[in-house]
Amino acid sequence: MKAGESHHRECGKHSGIPECCVEWYVGSWSSTIMNVPVLWKAYWDYNDDDSVDYIRCHVCIDNKRSVELKECNCERTSN
Repeated sequence: MKAGESHHRECGKHSGIPECCVEWYVGSWSSTIMNVPVLWKAYWDYNDDDSVDYIRCHVCIDNKRSVELKECNCERTSN
């Protein structure tokens, strides 16, 4: 598991983010897309919905699925 991955999974779960979106974020998004500016911009344009404050997977974007985020009180701890 990559550094920070378990934190993102736990907070995503607490925040009510769909599991598919959490998996997308810790997988393809974090490993590739967020590190390539042109891909990052293209994905945000694809996700174009001002009411969404998290990275949705492509299936949720295509199906116009989004959730209202819940407050997460996770505190990141160092190992």
